[in-house]
Amino acid sequence: MKTKLTLSIDEDLAKFAHKQARANRSSVSGMFSEYLRQYKIQSDKANNPSIASMVGSLKHYSIDDSKKAIMAIYAEKYSR
Repeated sequence: MKTKLTLSIDEDLAKFAHKQARANRSSVSGMFSEYLRQYKIQSDKANNPSIASMVGSLKHYSIDDSKKAIMAIYAEKYSR
């Protein structure tokens, strides 16, 4: 659901915003919405360090090592 929002900005900044919107075939509202959407994504990443810290944590993990370990566990468990 969309809602209307009124902002007050300098006249020069408003002219710049309209010029940028035309250049990008967008609207000032669309540009502002996209800016806030991207800002929210970055903010969510910063506010959830547990997930952010896990990114790339398995980079040096070897799948072959885990297969060998699993096979050894199964061999021990079922060879009795």
